[in-house]
Amino acid sequence: MNTMTQVDRLQTLFRAFRERDDKLFNRAAESIIADELAANHHAAARELRSALQPPDSISRSRNSSSMNTLPRDKRNGEPLLLIAEPFCNIACPLLTPDADRKVERVILEYSNRQKLADHGYKPKTKLLLWGPPGCGKTLTAHWIAQCLALPVGTVRLSNLITSFLGETTSHLQRVFEVAANTPMVLLLDEVDAIAKERGDTQDVGELKRIVNGLLQALDFHQSSKSILISATNHQLLLDDALWRRFDEIIEFPLPTNDQVKQFLASLLNGVKIDGSVANLHQSANALSFAQIERVTIDVVKTMILEDRKTIRATELSAAFKSYKASLASARKQVCSKSKPHEQRFSPHPPKGT
Repeated sequence: MNTMTQVDRLQTLFRAFRERDDKLFNRAAESIIADELAANHHAAARELRSALQPPDSISRSRNSSSMNTLPRDKRNGEPLLLIAEPFCNIACPLLTPDADRKVERVILEYSNRQKLADHGYKPKTKLLLWGPPGCGKTLTAHWIAQCLALPVGTVRLSNLITSFLGETTSHLQRVFEVAANTPMVLLLDEVDAIAKERGDTQDVGELKRIVNGLLQALDFHQSSKSILISATNHQLLLDDALWRRFDEIIEFPLPTNDQVKQFLASLLNGVKIDGSVANLHQSANALSFAQIERVTIDVVKTMILEDRKTIRATELSAAFKSYKASLASARKQVCSKSKPHEQRFSPHPPKGT
C-alpha cells in the first residue's frame, strides 16, 4: 500500500469519527485490516479487528448466545452447537501452495465483504475441506477464525442426529439459522455422517431426507456474517450434489517431505538430537501431521522420564517405523472384515466437482 493511499484511508477514518458516521468508519477500518491481511500481517489484523469491536459487547453477545439462543435438542435439552474461541495462538498451518492460496483468499474476501457487496458480490463463505485425518482441516478452521477474530461454532453430531422422523433435518435448520445471524466459523466436522450418497442402498429413506435438508440449508444460507466449513475424511461417501454447494473446495493431503522436515523441526525445537536428522523425514513418510506429532511427543516424554538430555535420531526413526507397522497390522485386520460396499475410499473427489 503506497503512502498516499494510507493517508487517504486514515483521513477517511478520522473524518468518519469526527462526523460520527459509524458505517463509513467501519468501512475504512475494514479496508485497513484487509491491507494487513493481504500483506500476511495476520497478528496485526487480528489486533485491529479486536480493537474495532467493543470487548464488552462481544462478551455479552457471546455469553448470551451460549446461554440463551443456542439450539438444543427438544427432547433432552442437549446443545446442538457449541461456541468457543479458536485454539489460542495457533501458528499458521503447514499447507500446500494451492490450499494456502485458497485459505488466504477466503480470509481476504471476508475482510472485504462490504467492498464486494458495494459491487453486488458476496465473499466465499461455504468451504469443504477434504483429505486424510490429522492433516490440518480442523486446525485450519480455527486458524481462519483466529485471523478474522471470530468464534468457532462446532456442531455436535451426536446430538444433531436422532432416530425420530424429520428431527435431524429440523436440528440442521436451527443450527444454520444461528450461523446466519451470529458471526462465527461454523464447523461441521465429519460431514459425511449426514451427507452420504443418496443412492447408497444400505441406508434407509430418512438419511436421504437428511441429505436433502442439508442441501437446502446450504442453498438458502446467503449470509455473509459467518463462514461455514464442512470437513470430511471420506470424500467419496459424500453425495455428488453436495460438492456443487460449496464456494471453495480445499484438499488436505498427507504432508510432503519438505513439510515433514519443517514440522519435525518445530516439534523438536530446543531438544538436542544425538545423530544425523538429515533422513529422519523418510521414517515419517506417509504419516499425517497428527501422527507425526503423537510419535515425536511420545519419544520426547520418554527422554524426560528417563532423565536424559538428548534424543537419539535412531530412536525417533525406530519409533516412526514401529508406529507404521502397527497401523499396517490394524488396517489389514479391518480390510479382512470389511464388506464390499464399505471399500469405497479414494484419494480424489468425484469428477466434475
